[in-house]
Amino acid sequence: MTAGAASAAAPAPESPSALRSAVCHLSASDGRLSYRGYDVRDLAEHATYEETAFLLIHGHLPNRIELKEFAARLKSQQKLSSPLLKAVRSAPAEGDAMSVLRLALSAAALEQPVPVPPVHEAALQQGIRLIAGTPTVAAAFHRLRGGRPAVTPKKSLGFAANFLYMLQGTVPDDETARAFEVALILRADNELNPSTYAARVTASTGADVYGSVLSALSALSGPRHGWHARNVIKILEEIGAAENAESWVSGKLGGKEKIPGFGHQVYQGEDPRTAHLRSLAERQCERAGILPLYRTARALEELVSRDSGQRPIVDFYLAPLYRALGIPTDLFTAVFAVSRMCGWVAHILEQYGDDTLIRPRAEYVGPVGLQYIPIRRRR
Repeated sequence: MTAGAASAAAPAPESPSALRSAVCHLSASDGRLSYRGYDVRDLAEHATYEETAFLLIHGHLPNRIELKEFAARLKSQQKLSSPLLKAVRSAPAEGDAMSVLRLALSAAALEQPVPVPPVHEAALQQGIRLIAGTPTVAAAFHRLRGGRPAVTPKKSLGFAANFLYMLQGTVPDDETARAFEVALILRADNELNPSTYAARVTASTGADVYGSVLSALSALSGPRHGWHARNVIKILEEIGAAENAESWVSGKLGGKEKIPGFGHQVYQGEDPRTAHLRSLAERQCERAGILPLYRTARALEELVSRDSGQRPIVDFYLAPLYRALGIPTDLFTAVFAVSRMCGWVAHILEQYGDDTLIRPRAEYVGPVGLQYIPIRRRR
């Protein structure tokens, strides 16, 4: 065969079977999502974030004693050490929040080494530290970059309320805290999304929980995975008002442009989390005095669904909800990490129970059969 020739691509390898998991069930055809067998909508209606995290990690809903002990373990790990706080303080004010999370959690790993491969209790303790400490890092970074002191978490507050307190410096009312808690629950897991898959691949090598979570954080920081809510708030501000939505949508769809916040890769109908978030966004936007933002989102949803058939993904109504709750736009992805951390930890711990290295095959599509040409003969 001549040097530049290439035959047809080699036959594709057999596709690897799907990972087996008991953590999360995503049913695309009928738009259902469940954690350990419990419908996510029921959990959003009745559970706390702490209950949900316990369920994902331990495989069952806790009883009162188990929940009390689990919540106490989280509270004991929320406060940052002086070296960690110094690491956050050293980050440039204009820095990206996800980069700061990676910086701080890398430093935290040095404070909590475990055997490699990790034994279960040591890995679980790392997971607890990550779930508890991540919101503290994100909130501290936001306050420190604005020249304000970091706020120490209150042991009297639940997980969701504590994050808003550490972020804003005031204790949120019960309705506000509950709205944020529901948003955390609805985003706690979603099967093998890119960040969770990255975490499981890393865990399959025997790396510790911090290393596996850092892989997940890196995947989440990419705009095609973790920026959906940020992109939605940007277009809502661009549209400006509900009455402008029709011409805006017509122009975008006419130009074959993808509209952020629509068209989930897996769900075939409406995302099962959308209805809860739509209702929460309306109520919280009304309370915050920004109801026009919600109305713009609602008009956009109706028009895009009518004209393209695409339905909003979970991030669509999270955008106006987060804005109503006072969460800065550039922290939206970090808040995604706060929500998803318990799901990542659950998947990592589950992966440790399988001694198989995750090693997918590639379908090769390049040339084959080329002959080496000495450099003196190459043109």
